Amino acid sequence: MQNTILTEKDYNLFYKSIIYGDIQDIIKASIKSAYRDVCRTITGFSKNKKHNIIFNNANKLLYNEINLLISKNITKQVDFDEWHKDCCDKLKETFENQILNYGQAQKWINMSLKNLSMLNHKLVEDKYEFFHIPIDNYIIDITGIKTSVAWSKISDYNEYIKYQDKFRNLYGGIPLDNEFKSWLKVKNKK
Repeated sequence: MQNTILTEKDYNLFYKSIIYGDIQDIIKASIKSAYRDVCRTITGFSKNKKHNIIFNNANKLLYNEINLLISKNITKQVDFDEWHKDCCDKLKETFENQILNYGQAQKWINMSLKNLSMLNHKLVEDKYEFFHIPIDNYIIDITGIKTSVAWSKISDYNEYIKYQDKFRNLYGGIPLDNEFKSWLKVKNKK
């Protein structure tokens, strides 16, 4: 009997490729995968005449903003929060006449960062503790922290950031670590 030459690293690369597609550029792969989590909530976007232009501009913006974040020296939560608010505002602007709420922008940004941390944690390790959790129905259900509207319809950044604060206060520790474990609990129950 012959033993396999494949390693745990090979298996992980295989699964990452299945989940994220082409992972030659992990930032692009992270953004693309994250978009799949939010696109169903952007009403009418697929029929928008400028869909492709808006979509490409949004992807470029996120790519540049995440690269900027990686290069920044973030040492406090407030620094990350300022970057995040600015990134959300810029992302909303790229959507021009197409409605994109903070709830949708946060999901795309936060899932992109979560995906990136799974693809190459070393790349974001020094900022990871400051990342926001992606707010979605699973997290709302398990935490019991409610929003005034569906997560995708949050239009007030203050409501969004208060949710992040409540989550941090409820769980302590690193938010994305807690979100990851909480999300899996709900997912496995459904």
